[in-house]
Amino acid sequence: MKTLKKTLLALVLLSFIFTGCNKYQDGPKFSLLTKKARLTGDWKIDKVTFNGDDVTGAYNTLLGANYQLDIEKDGTYKTTGNFPDSGTWKFGEDKDDVYFTSNTAGSTEDAERILRLKSKELWLRHTGSNGDVTIIHYVPS
Repeated sequence: MKTLKKTLLALVLLSFIFTGCNKYQDGPKFSLLTKKARLTGDWKIDKVTFNGDDVTGAYNTLLGANYQLDIEKDGTYKTTGNFPDSGTWKFGEDKDDVYFTSNTAGSTEDAERILRLKSKELWLRHTGSNGDVTIIHYVPS
């Protein structure tokens, strides 16, 4: 009977742990990798929506077929494609946002909400000052 009670207690505790680990709106619920380890890497665009409409083709044409976002562990990033860029990145206070700051003179910090952060999926949401919402789904390059 003691073993059954211990097993049930362990299951209840695990269910609280796993349901409480959902940091990002679209997951994952649990990961052994750190947020930084999941964010860093070379990413390419898989899908883009603008105010709910799929605009992936237009984004790929605009940014170029060789567009890639490379996020480094040292807090730097670079992009390739039609508009190459580089700069720094950092997590927001609660690590549910990531801030990109270009090295280009006069650039401001660009805030992106992390919707999904997996080792093979990165979903970022940008909300413009006018309320327009762009969601970009990235996959590893």
